[in-house]
Amino acid sequence: MRELSSFFEPPWPVPLTRPEFDRRPPFVAGLVPKALEGQPAWRLVERLGPFEADLARDLIEFGAFWVNGRPQPDPERALGQGQKFRVNWPRYGLERFYEPDPQRIVYQDEDVLVYDKESGLPSQAVPHDNYNNVVAGLGRLTGLELRLPHRLDLGTSGLLLLAKNKEAASLLSQDFSRGQVEKLYLALTPGEVPDWAEKTIVACVARAGRSYVVRAEGPGKPATTLLKVVAAMGGRILWAARPATGRTHQIRLHLAFAGYPILGDDFYGGEPYARLALRALAFRFRRPGSREFLSLGPKEEELKELWPS
Repeated sequence: MRELSSFFEPPWPVPLTRPEFDRRPPFVAGLVPKALEGQPAWRLVERLGPFEADLARDLIEFGAFWVNGRPQPDPERALGQGQKFRVNWPRYGLERFYEPDPQRIVYQDEDVLVYDKESGLPSQAVPHDNYNNVVAGLGRLTGLELRLPHRLDLGTSGLLLLAKNKEAASLLSQDFSRGQVEKLYLALTPGEVPDWAEKTIVACVARAGRSYVVRAEGPGKPATTLLKVVAAMGGRILWAARPATGRTHQIRLHLAFAGYPILGDDFYGGEPYARLALRALAFRFRRPGSREFLSLGPKEEELKELWPS
């Protein structure tokens, strides 16, 4: 087995925070006043700044301005009195720093594209940035309007499945919700090897503010993960994790529940690390066109070693 940390490449370098935004509250929200009814959106952002008109326009085009709960990228859009607005200040400014690597596209056909996502990047747009994410980047690269039937967390790297059309997205979403997509993750934790080689964790996952909690019994959504010790070296353990359900943060929570929080997982008690040491290594899904199963990931002999029985 190779060096355990080699499964987890360094995260994508994100720019440093910008003082003019970092010192502000994360967002400003409210209702459009009567004085700005019919005025272009950039005037509201300019007033809230206070910013120059060009910067206000740039912020809106970057994805930082939302109206009635949805991003509004047109700085000239006329405002309506009483509309709900939200301006999300981008901590690193208006830098367009991400373009996907075509070499990381591991598979595509007429319906789907599979990308080896980098750690440190969101799968899709975030409230303050509609540019630096995998979906938008691959859209620029391919010229397609791609859709996500599932997501990977910001810090998680690995295989991300995207649909090229509405029909494929709908079929894949149904497959994910029915548990018909098999997924395999690798995770790295500190600790001593337990007295069990494999274990099935069954514990509910529930929302708790900005994060989630896990409970042996409800309330929460039922969640099941099969864990397997793959290797241990230098006080660290490499785990294979196979989730039978698809709850948010499920693997992170279940490993922490088992007493092994993932390195870099500051939400759930993980020790400091350069990144979240979690990787989506392989999965098996039904192609939307033929509905035949397709397996993607390591070569078969390596997968036999990693895949929990």
